[in-house]
Amino acid sequence: MLRITIELVPWGVESCAKVIATGKIVNTGTGSPTQGSYRIELCDAAGRKWRSGFIAGFPRKRLLAWDLLYRALKKTRRQPKSHSRFTGVLRSPSGEATPTDIGSHP
Repeated sequence: MLRITIELVPWGVESCAKVIATGKIVNTGTGSPTQGSYRIELCDAAGRKWRSGFIAGFPRKRLLAWDLLYRALKKTRRQPKSHSRFTGVLRSPSGEATPTDIGSHP
């Protein structure tokens, strides 16, 4: 298991350090010697679950713990809602270009 602790250290004064988030990346035991599977649990300062996820097929012999942490954060991040619209061109079955508003919502 990897334990992640994020501390706020105001002005670099260690005696004022405060834990503001924690996390765990836990080996599920379902991988292979070269490919790991992991459960991710990220918590807020009060220990409440904030995000969770799962990583399968991590090449643990080839990559570092930093790579696993990066993938865990990427896997659990919230996708921002996009309100922008993308106008593109689709091709009809005959090959003709047909303008379309891909980002429109009914």
